Amino acid sequence: MYEAIFVGTFVPLLFLAFVLKGENRLLILFFIWGLVAFVLSLRINNALIASFPLGMEKLSINMAPIVEEFAKALPLYFFIGLSKEKKFPLVSFGVAVGIGFSILENYIYLFQHFNDSGSPVSFILTRCFTTCLIHATTTGIIGAGIVLVKRIKGIVWPIHFGLFAVAVTIHSLYNLYVFSSYNQIGLYMPVVLFIIGVALYKKLSNKKDEEI
Repeated sequence: MYEAIFVGTFVPLLFLAFVLKGENRLLILFFIWGLVAFVLSLRINNALIASFPLGMEKLSINMAPIVEEFAKALPLYFFIGLSKEKKFPLVSFGVAVGIGFSILENYIYLFQHFNDSGSPVSFILTRCFTTCLIHATTTGIIGAGIVLVKRIKGIVWPIHFGLFAVAVTIHSLYNLYVFSSYNQIGLYMPVVLFIIGVALYKKLSNKKDEEI
């Protein structure tokens, strides 16, 4: 089922990317990559479950955050090697990847829970304000990290690895709260982090000499 959903979303968005230009095209291409990253992550996570004695809960907390954050961030790493004179809104690109990833993930979960009691609209809205925002925030953090390391000489990879670890930790903590008796924290955590991230992004974006 998810293959059909992927193709039905991926191909029309490619048509749109063909029409767009410049950063708008890059933004939609990063969104498209989010769809691809979800498919890659799903296959890797399924292979991990098949190969190791991992339940869904352990996978979601221990391994899936590493797999998913790495898959989402892959195209962002390309910008590390570009000249500092070339500036791109990598935070926006990272958020676009996270949103693309979460949209396809939402479709899959919606079909899995479609026959459950309760409104599917309420279910999907909850995911929009939780999982979607977590994926957007964590990949946005990685994008911000790449902007940061491009400005600092000599310690590129330690800083980037540290921020990648922060993204993975946030993702893992969110999944941990969701599976625990503290799941209310998991409901509010994504919104709070996203609001803080947007506020910092807007503040830095107001500086004319910076592009984040």
